[in-house]
Amino acid sequence: MKGVFYGVSTGPGDPELMTVKAIRIIERCKVIAAPRTSGGRMLAYSIAAQAADMTGKTILPLDMPMTGDSGRLHSAWDAAADSIEAHLAAGEDAAMLTIGDVSLYSTYSYIADRIAQRGYECRMCAGVPSFCACAAAHGIPLVQGDEVLTVIPAYNADIAEYLDRAGTKVIMKGAHAAVTAGEIYAVENCGLEGERLTRSIPPESGYFTTVIVK
Repeated sequence: MKGVFYGVSTGPGDPELMTVKAIRIIERCKVIAAPRTSGGRMLAYSIAAQAADMTGKTILPLDMPMTGDSGRLHSAWDAAADSIEAHLAAGEDAAMLTIGDVSLYSTYSYIADRIAQRGYECRMCAGVPSFCACAAAHGIPLVQGDEVLTVIPAYNADIAEYLDRAGTKVIMKGAHAAVTAGEIYAVENCGLEGERLTRSIPPESGYFTTVIVK
């Protein structure tokens, strides 16, 4: 019997925003895989551990470099897939934790591609995206009526073109100083310690800043 590889969403930061299904899968899986920064931080794991019982779990840190170097990224994804496959081959289900929703710019997708190519079943557990939590924090709707919602990663080369479009724009993974028009709703560290809501783009915003432009 081969194990199943799950991608489990932990939400934007507040453990109370994790779904019942996510907690159930985590508590059922013997192996918990979580991305780890070079500083040793496992944010997705720290969120999940506040909501799910991790007693007796095998914790599998996945070292993921914060870089645009495709060579280093591919090597990290290959190494993560190798580590996870060792447990799946032994018949153990493994859950990889991911911040926000697993379908949005998630490292899980790259690792799952490799795991699936090796003949293992992969399943995804949806969660609350950061921009939905940010809209709720500001008390605003993301879209109404026939408005269009555009989601843009901050590092996209064509970001200026997308910002010119009608409707609501969401900028993820860092703010963008080029935003000069529209109503701005920014959240730093949504659901985490140090959460801060602003009506302008913070001058030193980082990876965990989400901006809504209406």
